[in-house]
Amino acid sequence: MAIQQMICFVTPDAPPQVPRSVTRRIDAMCTAIGRIHFATLALLPPAPGASALAPGSLMLEIVVDEDLLLPDLVDLMLDHAFGALWQVYKGGWSGPPQADPGTKRTWLKAFLLDHAYVADGGFVGARDRSVAQVLAEDELFRAARKDLHALPTAERPGDARALGERMARWARDKGFKWVAGPAPRSRWRKGPGFGAADWVSLMVRLVVPVFALLGFLYALGWATLFSADLLHGMGLSMPRELSSAVVLAGITIVLALVPLLAALLTGSGIVALAGLFAGYAVVAVWILVSGTFKAIGEGNLLWPTCSTNQGLLGFLGVLAFALSAAMVALVPVLLKLRAPPFFPWLATGVAILVLLVLSWASSQLMFGAMEAYRSCNGQPAQWQLVRDASTSARLAWSLVALLLVVGVSGLILVFATRLGPWLLRRSDSLNRPGPLPPLPAHQVHPSIQECEAALAAKTSHMISLTEIRRPYWLFRWVLRFWLWFFSVLGDLVFTEGVLGRAHGIKFGHWHIIDDGRRLLFCSNFDSAFGGYLDEFIQGATEGVNLIWRNSELRPREAAREDQPTVELARSFPPTRLGIFRGCKAEQAFKAYTRASMLPHLHRFEAYTLSNQDIERATRLHEALRGTRTALKDDQIARALES
Repeated sequence: MAIQQMICFVTPDAPPQVPRSVTRRIDAMCTAIGRIHFATLALLPPAPGASALAPGSLMLEIVVDEDLLLPDLVDLMLDHAFGALWQVYKGGWSGPPQADPGTKRTWLKAFLLDHAYVADGGFVGARDRSVAQVLAEDELFRAARKDLHALPTAERPGDARALGERMARWARDKGFKWVAGPAPRSRWRKGPGFGAADWVSLMVRLVVPVFALLGFLYALGWATLFSADLLHGMGLSMPRELSSAVVLAGITIVLALVPLLAALLTGSGIVALAGLFAGYAVVAVWILVSGTFKAIGEGNLLWPTCSTNQGLLGFLGVLAFALSAAMVALVPVLLKLRAPPFFPWLATGVAILVLLVLSWASSQLMFGAMEAYRSCNGQPAQWQLVRDASTSARLAWSLVALLLVVGVSGLILVFATRLGPWLLRRSDSLNRPGPLPPLPAHQVHPSIQECEAALAAKTSHMISLTEIRRPYWLFRWVLRFWLWFFSVLGDLVFTEGVLGRAHGIKFGHWHIIDDGRRLLFCSNFDSAFGGYLDEFIQGATEGVNLIWRNSELRPREAAREDQPTVELARSFPPTRLGIFRGCKAEQAFKAYTRASMLPHLHRFEAYTLSNQDIERATRLHEALRGTRTALKDDQIARALES
């Protein structure tokens, strides 16, 4: 995952100062490695309650290319800057001073690996780009724009096509032949090139969602069988017809909607849906594990078939219901049409017949799965399917099926058109900040102001250190779940540099450190700090609340005399149902964040480009390669004129 790119080395007994000669050698190391985007040195204060004389920790944040693994990174660091790193970390060495360099290097590698924290959660904005690619594409963009602007007005191409052809020739002639190759893309953004191996890897990454889908299908199957037993208990015999399948599916859909509606009516949105998601995954795991043990114990080799039938029968019933609903919806259309012309009337009639055949086929497959599953249960099923039902019984079941199709479809439409907007309005009302407890006044510490001023023309950076709420085991578990959840979303869904509606994040990452008692957050981002938080408040409220509400600030000493302390305890602004309010109390949230911030000692940046600059250079690269098209020519013109 992308979070493996973001690493923090947090080592105890930090030196109070890092000499300038050492930071210069660290910069040279990062440049020589050529695969480090950003690196930051900072002091972390001792834990709350520690002695005023207790030393803090030294944090070295490093963001690397996606394919560079942690052991390889440490080897490269020691290859290029062993002496500088030894000066920083030698305080942890307990061996003899006269030990040979090889022994010291072996110890230092193990020391760094022992104190390395790969991100527990995070988001990468400019995805799938190495340092070399970013620098090369930026050089291409600057050179191309310089060449174009240097042309006299009379010699400039008159249209986008001429401009595209000229710039493609220019790239070949000026040593940019590498643009003929595509810009690197991870397997999740390949598009048409997504192959069989990529699908296998995707399924491994989506193992929990796959279990959740299986659990949902098993739940549908159980609901269908329960509906059949319910109808049998009412003394009804079910004909083996489409109408019976529709009735069973209608009851199944209502049963499936109950937990969804209950979850949404709480107003807890993503939290409730995540709970259902996890619940269905647990159901699937339980059925698969218990069924496997039962099959092994009984020597029943048919269990996989039984499990498949349970998952299929509910799905096939819902499919038959959906096709029947579409068919019923087309009947008024057919009656409304008048011929001539005959084509619309005939097309609608053919569509109704096709839907009827497909729904009938789905119902027969469903009944086949039900009958096949009957032998899997230790106890005989109560329900029976009648093949020779009377005409009156068939008509009665057809009428009930029609009423259920209309009723359940109407319920779904009401939910989508009435209840859905009401839930949105309820969500907005829940998000309005409520009364807040008295807040201590807060001023930005001079060391933080100094760091922000130094980065005014560069990539902005923040370090936040908070304590995890007690009991640690509970809130640590909650934190790990949400950090994993949002990391998966960022890795597979938000792949275009925007998290929710928050732009400008380059690398943001969370680490649970100090034996699971503290939460460290580092972020490299565009724009100023206030604008950065505003984007999260407006565009990623749920994620901010679900993570930060598990933290708090307790009084702690400064890591150094000239760095900030926490004198008064602070809590994250109160949330409602876990996701509402919270950061919507803007000033309280910003004060809490400011109070948690720490300054950096040193920063290395391989580039100072914004996400917009990086994306624009990549678009130019993609537009210059391959066969010329009108779209590519337009992209070249837009990139060079921006």
